[in-house]
Amino acid sequence: MVLAVSVKKRKKEKNMIDVNEKIFEIAYSSFDKLGKNDNVNKNSDFRNHPLLVRHENYKYDILNEARNQLLSNTWKENELGIGRILDCVKNAIDIKGNNLVFWTNVDNFKKLEADKDIEVLLFKFFKSHCSDEIAFTKFREIKFSYQLIAYLFFIKNSQKYAPISQEQFDKIFESLGIDFKTGHNCSWKNYLEFNEIIKQFRRLLSQRFKNVTLLDAHSFLWIYGFQFKEPSEDNQSPKSNSLKKNKPEIQQPEKPSLKLETYQPKKGLDLDSLIENESEIDYLENLRKQMEIGDLAEKIVFKSEIEFLETDFPELAKQVRLVSNNPKLGFDILSFETDGKQKQIEVKAISENKSRKSFIISRNEFSKSKIYSNYYVYCVSEIYSEKPKILRLKNPAFENNDDFLVEPLTYRITFE
Repeated sequence: MVLAVSVKKRKKEKNMIDVNEKIFEIAYSSFDKLGKNDNVNKNSDFRNHPLLVRHENYKYDILNEARNQLLSNTWKENELGIGRILDCVKNAIDIKGNNLVFWTNVDNFKKLEADKDIEVLLFKFFKSHCSDEIAFTKFREIKFSYQLIAYLFFIKNSQKYAPISQEQFDKIFESLGIDFKTGHNCSWKNYLEFNEIIKQFRRLLSQRFKNVTLLDAHSFLWIYGFQFKEPSEDNQSPKSNSLKKNKPEIQQPEKPSLKLETYQPKKGLDLDSLIENESEIDYLENLRKQMEIGDLAEKIVFKSEIEFLETDFPELAKQVRLVSNNPKLGFDILSFETDGKQKQIEVKAISENKSRKSFIISRNEFSKSKIYSNYYVYCVSEIYSEKPKILRLKNPAFENNDDFLVEPLTYRITFE
């Protein structure tokens, strides 16, 4: 199996709320009762749980559309102040059906005029040219609401940050005996702790289901909160229901029916409707380019390791070996620490997207990463520049959901 690995960084905060098994069981029991008539496959991704499919998975559509509208990879510094960057963010917020930001917050943001200072802040934030803590503080200083700030963080990095609805989550936390409030507490520390609580629920859910994301855990708690009246707006007076027309209607699970499932044959393609591509994909050429990039990344790391050692440790530098021609080893370069300890280095060429980094890893490489005592993954970006960048991951625990998101890309099918 080939796996895709997305790399995340996590900073452990002190004095965080501890979500224990007892708290989790209270939430899960209520959640499970709502879906008691559902046929739940616990070997599938949690995202496929019938309750999430019915009520909450539209959030993924919102997230994908927001990123399509944001287009932050196309932003240029010479555009700052002309309004394009602000318009992109407005489009990423003003999405049909987006109930993750209350309508008044959306309207207020849409009224913002082109402002260079705001665009510089948005540029630095989405391009990761400033720390998230600084960006949060700056957003707060210019009077962005807590809900809006959380949404911006969510669409920037949904593996690390979740959207927020203060009033509803405060009710959820209080009912579970979690001593934590978000209402009237808009701060970086508060938002970090909010996300840490969601992450703890994700870790506990991961013991029961496969591939639980932060957004899935957020949805799990939201569904648990169906027993409470939903807020019309966080910390504001209720508005007319007519203003909620885009919000998906919440339905309780239906009672079991004796009606049999109707057989639907698999549909074929209408050959007359197919449009031939003007040019076919050259898979051999694509493979050649991938191999070329991979070889170049290996040479960059190989040269870097030798240069690092040869000044003070020339004897170690002479022993550095390129071993990628032996895929059974599960790494590409044999190098050394300055104390003489071996380093097993797997080299990956990655894209230059600073907010989300990913690479492909084989089953053998994944397995060897857990066997070798000093295994590294060197992620090389900007390989065609004069100064390629190397991100070094030492003994990466790929199964740690707080640091990495691992997704299967291909499967081997065996039959007789």
